[in-house]
Amino acid sequence: MTHRRYSVAFGVLSLAFGARVLAQAVQRWGPVSFLPPFDDFQGSGLSYPVLLGAQVFILAIIAVVLVRMHRGKGLISPRLILPVTLFSALYFVVMAVRLVLGLSVLSDSGWFSTWIPTVFHLVLASMLMLIAAYQHRAN
Repeated sequence: MTHRRYSVAFGVLSLAFGARVLAQAVQRWGPVSFLPPFDDFQGSGLSYPVLLGAQVFILAIIAVVLVRMHRGKGLISPRLILPVTLFSALYFVVMAVRLVLGLSVLSDSGWFSTWIPTVFHLVLASMLMLIAAYQHRAN
């Protein structure tokens, strides 16, 4: 996969994450009927202003990564490829288990039953795996 293909895949995941952030903001300040309710986007005990600030920060990092990836530039140190790969795989598995449990046996439990945040944690984990794969290929 060339660096351009990585950047396209990363861009698609970035758009998905950005759409989630925007959809929650819309539901906070100007709710529309075709989106899930605001509370369905909330998966943690963080207040919305803190969550939004963290999401905007993540989007800023995503933008830098996307530009660097598109240009074929390095993203992380070669010695960090394995730790990032392992962390992102573990992160993905934990969120996948959270999703499966939340959609089945723990559907009444708050942290498990919020599927929208869980899906977007899977998106973030996928982005980290993509970064590690991109950097591994570049070395």
